[in-house]
Amino acid sequence: MRAVRRQQERAVYSLRMMASLAFTLGLVVLVVRLWPAPDRTALPAAVYRSLSPEVIALEEVLPTRQARPAPPPPVPPLPVVVPDEVLLEEVNITADANRLLLEEAGTDPFAAEGALEGTLAAAPAFEVGPKPVRFVEPEYTRAARRARIRAEIVVEVQVSPTGQVLSATIVERYLLAPYRQRVDTLGYGLEEAALAAARRWRFRPARVNDQPVASFTRITFSFGQ
Repeated sequence: MRAVRRQQERAVYSLRMMASLAFTLGLVVLVVRLWPAPDRTALPAAVYRSLSPEVIALEEVLPTRQARPAPPPPVPPLPVVVPDEVLLEEVNITADANRLLLEEAGTDPFAAEGALEGTLAAAPAFEVGPKPVRFVEPEYTRAARRARIRAEIVVEVQVSPTGQVLSATIVERYLLAPYRQRVDTLGYGLEEAALAAARRWRFRPARVNDQPVASFTRITFSFGQ
């Protein structure tokens, strides 16, 4: 009896499963059929964009040349500096513009030292006389300083066409104390100091017909001023 009952229950169960499956499939078909169709007119129009590459305009820049700055002006040459250099206003300078040869030296030993061989000759007038460009002050010797000698010495120099001093000769000497008087000798080493300083001077040479020529000029040195 139990076995028959079990078989009947299994048969009923199978029928129920089949009926449930059929009902589910029918329901799905009904839903699909009754589902409203989509409204195609309401769809937005498709927008198509061109995928062509974007063109970017580049401005052509022409290279420019920077103007070079003008070179700085040349540095002026420095003045020639020598020991014991003095300014022009500190030394009296006298010049004879119409002499080319020195008079006879006579018996003065300092004049004979710088005298040149030759004879006096008429000299043409200089277009431009010799001009000093370097000045050297003579040493005021210790002996003259102790004796408080105040004096002036006039030295005549021969200037070459290149501006160098070829010779130096003492032509005048003066004691300034107690009053100015011309003397034959001074001593105290002042004559030697004046000649040594005069030989170290440099000049812009005199010119005749726009050509440099040799000439003579005079320098006055003061001591104890």
